[in-house]
Amino acid sequence: MSIPLIAEQRAAFSRGGVPAPRQAADGVWSIPIPLTGSPLISMFMYLVDTPRGLVLIDAGFDSRTAWTALLDGLRAAGTTPSEITATVLTHNHPDHIGLADRLRAEGGAAVAIHPLDCFAAQRAIRGGFLDQLARALLLAGVPDPERETMLDSARALAVHSESLVPDVLLNEGDTVGDGLEVLHTPGHTYGHIALRDHARGLVFTGDLLMPTGEPQLAPVSLDGDDPGAELAVSLDRIAALPAALVLPGHQYPIADHARRGRAVLAEHRARLAETAEAAARAETAWEVAALLRWARPWAEMGTTAKRFAVVQTLGLLRALQRGADAPSATHSGFS
Repeated sequence: MSIPLIAEQRAAFSRGGVPAPRQAADGVWSIPIPLTGSPLISMFMYLVDTPRGLVLIDAGFDSRTAWTALLDGLRAAGTTPSEITATVLTHNHPDHIGLADRLRAEGGAAVAIHPLDCFAAQRAIRGGFLDQLARALLLAGVPDPERETMLDSARALAVHSESLVPDVLLNEGDTVGDGLEVLHTPGHTYGHIALRDHARGLVFTGDLLMPTGEPQLAPVSLDGDDPGAELAVSLDRIAALPAALVLPGHQYPIADHARRGRAVLAEHRARLAETAEAAARAETAWEVAALLRWARPWAEMGTTAKRFAVVQTLGLLRALQRGADAPSATHSGFS
């Protein structure tokens, strides 16, 4: 069913629509929910039948629309929330964790996530999202007025409380339901995971690998952070896996994941080279960001788009400083 699934979901993405829930493979259902106002259009939860029961991969936004979409998908799959044994979160962004608490309350599904994306551990190591963002924008040299505007905008968009408490912490090599192997794939977040279904030849990649676009890097806020280098290692690892189909968190499935993975790696290296060239003409990550190519010209970008761009640029500059998979470059203004 993989080819019809790809065609259907790619067509929906191209026209800006949300596809219907449908079977992705024997024992696996793709359940989309709409992301109103987002260029990603929708996100996918995946219901997987394992030897130890039904597992839901990712949990959408905490909204009535998302809950309705989940119920519709479960109904199409012939099941209900009470039959889900575990909700596995690929990472802790709000569009992936939102319904995990409700599923646990209504049906007892255990919540599982990597330790580095557990909110309590994250707060202890690096603070909450807004703390990380504030430090990243300061490191990036964003001028005071723009930095405050970006933080105000982020506060308005930070729609979850970061209070979710997991039941299970998943590390590299663990298994879920005796059917899904956990792969630690940092870069997009520090605790991002992918899940490998050996029996079906599937890999669930969350937000690490998608069919189009540049992977967004985690914020650089601590001295040891290097999400750009981590992303390259994670992409290389996924590209090398044997798999019949990759099921990402957004857009549509990927049949030739090795080719796509190599293409994203090549784009990442080209982006690093472009960033190194711009860094020779700028003093801060904020200034470098204004020199790079984006989907829209820098002067036409709004506050949120510039915030994403400058966080991305800071991550690329950190990778260049550390000499990870990129042309060597050092600039004291980016430490």
